[in-house]
Amino acid sequence: MIRWTKIKAIATFEFLAAVKRPGYLITTFGMPLFMAAYAGIVALPAYYAEKKDREPSRFGVVDQAGILRMTGESQPGTASVPEEVQRALEAAGQRAAIDRFMQSTITFRPFADEAAARAALAGREVKGYFVLPPDYLASGRIDVYEPDTVNVSMSDARGELGTLIRGQLLNGRVDGQTAARVLMPVQTTRAFAVTRAGAVKDGGKMATIVRLVVPIAFMVLFLMSILMTSGYLMQGTAIEKENKVVEVLLSSANPDEILAGKLIGLGGAGLMQIAVWFSIVLVGMVGIVPMLLTSRLDIPWAALGLALPLFMLAFLFFGSLMLGTGSLGSNMREAQQLAMIWSLTAALPLITMGLLIKEPHGMVARVLTFVPFTAGPLVMLRASLDPSSLAWWEVVGAIGALSASIWVALRMGARLFRIGLLSAGARPSLREVFRQARASP
Repeated sequence: MIRWTKIKAIATFEFLAAVKRPGYLITTFGMPLFMAAYAGIVALPAYYAEKKDREPSRFGVVDQAGILRMTGESQPGTASVPEEVQRALEAAGQRAAIDRFMQSTITFRPFADEAAARAALAGREVKGYFVLPPDYLASGRIDVYEPDTVNVSMSDARGELGTLIRGQLLNGRVDGQTAARVLMPVQTTRAFAVTRAGAVKDGGKMATIVRLVVPIAFMVLFLMSILMTSGYLMQGTAIEKENKVVEVLLSSANPDEILAGKLIGLGGAGLMQIAVWFSIVLVGMVGIVPMLLTSRLDIPWAALGLALPLFMLAFLFFGSLMLGTGSLGSNMREAQQLAMIWSLTAALPLITMGLLIKEPHGMVARVLTFVPFTAGPLVMLRASLDPSSLAWWEVVGAIGALSASIWVALRMGARLFRIGLLSAGARPSLREVFRQARASP
């Protein structure tokens, strides 16, 4: 018979003991500061790399075909569109096309022959050069010469050279509006999504990002809570086994009550840690939340509403399994090794994320919805990406499968927990575990 007063007492003790540890407090409030400092360190090289990318890059051109007719070195940002084409584009009201191509930082220097261009490249006066052979119009072939080192800017230069050639070929042959469409066929796009009911809604990048962020954040936070909370669970159990405190616990409470108390107490400490981090993130994004609420984005409210109950159910399921399995170890290291299988299982949705995003309602996703190890993240993913295709009975079935699995996991975890608490010294063998589990009431 389960005595809730015992569970409450054990849970309260374990929770207070965990949150008062200096390591817990340092991790809870120091981790956000560490992550902020780490983000700053990572962002600094990225800033200087972007600044470096904005510096002019010089490339050579040997125009043996006589198409470009360059009389001198083109300044950064003016090589993309010839002057005549610029005037035609402006007359046609296509100033946006000019602004798009004026952002280039690539400069082209004309060379009289290939030998002069090669000497300039050998002296690193240019980052590479292009040769347009006499039969370019017939063959479309361009010879590319680059240094024998890593040069990631050559692809950008090829694109700018292509724009330069197109501009010269169009010069005087078509009107400005047609030239704009040739130079930039797709200037702007508007994306819409059509539901199964035929309704049209926003389908832009921001809407897609929001729908992906919700389930991915759920999976990441869930995996973090499993890994970190299981550490508290197994650490407390290992210390009690080494200090012989388990005998005192077993004299006043049965294994089911001890397991439930530890799961609630230490699990609550781990979840509070996650909640503190999540709150800090929300405070940092306080300016973005009103913008999302007032925008016309289709926020996945169904997924957000299911997040908390699914999180708690999945946490109880994995926590009872990890605590029961980890208690079989004679020390903390062995406990972590034994419980690693459940950590890998909890990461399965993240591992298969690519397939699940492509087919959120495919056969694999529908099957994993009813598997207790993946039910929580899968319901979140499907409810966020395409809620109209997620039937109500699938949500109820997933919650039912999780609830039934929690009862089985608690019973199995309690038996393993009892065997682990009573085992002293060496870790029990697999045969002994099965024998004791069958003999346990």
